[in-house]
Amino acid sequence: MSIKPILSNRRTLLVGAPALLVGTAAQAAGSCKVSDGDILGPFYRPNAKVAASLIDAKTEGEKLVFTGIVLRPDCKTPVVGASVDFWHCDHQGAYDIKTPDEKIAVENYRFRAMAQTDKDGKFVFETIVPGRYGIPPGLEGFEKFAGQTRPAHFHITVTHPIYLPLTTQVYMSGDPFIAKDPWAKHSRNLMQVSRKSGKASGLVELVLANRPGQRVG
Repeated sequence: MSIKPILSNRRTLLVGAPALLVGTAAQAAGSCKVSDGDILGPFYRPNAKVAASLIDAKTEGEKLVFTGIVLRPDCKTPVVGASVDFWHCDHQGAYDIKTPDEKIAVENYRFRAMAQTDKDGKFVFETIVPGRYGIPPGLEGFEKFAGQTRPAHFHITVTHPIYLPLTTQVYMSGDPFIAKDPWAKHSRNLMQVSRKSGKASGLVELVLANRPGQRVG
């Protein structure tokens, strides 16, 4: 089994900016809260192409329509023109690079794309449900987690001139590996996946912060 990607080590940026808030839980509770960030991970690569679809007719795995809505700190006003950087592994848990230091050409990127939010703060990617993967032994900074299985997840980074950047990971609600994952078990970024007529879809809301320290309570 090839070495699978895992989370960020000291060579990667640990982004503590506020991140995804899934659904409308904060509003339902009667208060608006931006949510915490997650780490970037060592397999991020810049300069992905702008694309609405990350798949083609030959792509393996369960197809998924991933919809996101980017909101201001009031949890209701859309953020227009935010840049969304989106990436994840394939259905078997493998990224398009095998080690954090591997260099590949942009044209060989796989399951990586960029988008901008529309007038409703929305972006949509047609992709697949990513697979789980094991944390390999000897990975710098994560030796004590070797052998643990990471739950399926999506990486997202959002930037906008007015708001603080956010980086996070979105997990799929009901994944049995969330409870024991060192990072996912603390996350509120759980996406409900709906399956109707053989089609899978999920929705998340990303609530940005506009000042340092503006975090969830």
